[in-house]
Formats: sequence, structure tokens, C-alpha cells
Amino acid sequence: MAKVCNPIYDTVFKYLVEDERVAKVLLGGILNKKIEHVEIKGHECEYHSENTLKFLRFDFAGTIENPDGTKETVTIELQKASEPEEVMRFRSYFGLQMASKANADSITKYHRDKDKTPYTVLKARHIYGIFILGHSLGKGFEYPLIKGNTVFYDEDNNVLDFETQCEFLKGMTYDLYIIQIPFLPERPKKPLEKMFRAFDQRYKMANDSKYLELTEDEDEDSGYNVIFRRLLYAASDEQLRGNLDLEDYVERMITIQEAEKEDLEYELKETKTQLAEKDNQLSAMIKFSASLGATPDQIATQLSIPISDVESVIKGLK
Repeated sequence: MAKVCNPIYDTVFKYLVEDERVAKVLLGGILNKKIEHVEIKGHECEYHSENTLKFLRFDFAGTIENPDGTKETVTIELQKASEPEEVMRFRSYFGLQMASKANADSITKYHRDKDKTPYTVLKARHIYGIFILGHSLGKGFEYPLIKGNTVFYDEDNNVLDFETQCEFLKGMTYDLYIIQIPFLPERPKKPLEKMFRAFDQRYKMANDSKYLELTEDEDEDSGYNVIFRRLLYAASDEQLRGNLDLEDYVERMITIQEAEKEDLEYELKETKTQLAEKDNQLSAMIKFSASLGATPDQIATQLSIPISDVESVIKGLK
């Protein structure tokens, strides 16, 4: 067993995918495609104590090899979330990606005149969306990998299976891949499951969740080993470990703040309930005294309360 950094932490995950070899292995394994080249174009991390919102997002430009041997430049949107997330937030990023001219390539075409005059147009890159989730989508979705893309139908609801690619349809849609870490099998058999053993939280160290205890795979060239060695190297990086400790501290402080906030809200609710009960009891006493013929002044003196409170209750009886 070797002690490696836990990639569920943002600090470690960022360190992991910034390595081009790891990014090619990880993204290629998820997409089940050969990735010739990949480059990070941007990333973003957000963490808010309110609603416990946390996610890490990376934008990649990648060159993939299609089954027919052709190469294609694509956009890969990779997001990792540790807690349940708002769907609208995820949708907004796909909308930005679809609209951005940065996710298009300039290609040269030619007019049909006698001189075949060239002109330039933008060809939209296909987008792949990948979500690595540290939580479950809910009951009925208990799968380590869920993937899909748009299905097209004719007017009779027959599924259309096009023999060739249509650039218009491809440019208007994206492929979606969702990895649910809680449902990774204990004994992985499939290549993707084996690769994601490096993310399996069953291997967390008992006394320190920032680290996993893993073993190297017998297959020297497996994608898992590429990730495992990067995580092993991370565990020996003093600066990264310091950043990891800081992230862990911030998470614990936010957890404590959330717990304190819940306790305070509960105490306020209990206080309001108790005050309401006292108000009801006081109103009952005023009504009872009034029914015996006591005047508002007498009731206010007896209960040591303002006469205006007594008159308000008695007025409600009329």
C-alpha cells in the first residue's frame, strides 16, 4: 500500500489534470477515444458557505482521433462537484461554450466563381461535457457512468440513424458523461472502472481523509498507473500538501459554520414557538379574567402587563 493524495480535493484534482499525460489518459478513458493532444484553456473554482456550493471547472481544447482515423479538434468541459449542485449553473457554462467563438475553427471555402475566390467561415467545435460527482444523482441512477447525447426522430417518432456526420447537428448538440464516484464497484472489471479506482473513497486513510491508500496496478501501461503515480508524487510535494491542509481547514471551518447556523436556526425556531405558547397562555388568562367581570385596568395590574395588550385581546372578543 502507498499513501497518495486524494483527488476528490480540488487542490489535488487541479494538480492531477494540469499534467498533459494524465489529462489525456483521464479524458480519453472517459470518452473512450484516443486523444492526440489536450490543452487547458481556462479553469474556475467556486466555494460558498451558503448552500454549501462547491465545484471545480476546466475548459480543454483537445484533438481526438475518430474511429475512421480522421482527427478533430473538440472542446471538453470538465467539472468536478463535491456537493449537490444547481443544474442552472452547469447549464450556463454550456451556453457560454456554445456561443463562444473561441470554440470554433476558421476554415477556408471557395466561391463557385471562375476564380474560385476563397473566403473564411467558422466551424463550431463539438463539445463534450464531463461531470465527476462526489455525490449521487439519486435513487434509480445508481451507475458509475451515465452517458448520452441527443437522439433525433422523424415525424412518426422513429429514431433516425444517420450514416454520415451533419456539421449543423453536431454543432448544435453536445455529448454528456457523468461519473458518480459513490457507485464505483469494489472489484472493478471494466477499463474505466479500473482507472477510477484512484478516486475510490473506500481507500481513504482512517485518520486522514486527504489521503488514500492504494497499490500500483500490475499492468505497467494502465491509465490507472499514470494517475496513481501522479498522486503518489503529489504526496511528496511539500507545497501541495500545505495547500491541501489549507483546503481541508477551510472545508472544516465551513462545515462548522453550517452546523452552527443550523443550531442557531433551530434555537430561534424553538424560541418563537415558546413565545407563541406564552402569548396564547396570556391571551387565555385575559379572556378568562374578562369573562369573570374584571376590568382592563384590574387585569393589567394583576398580570403586570400594559393595559394596551389587555384591551387588544378584549377587542378581539367583540
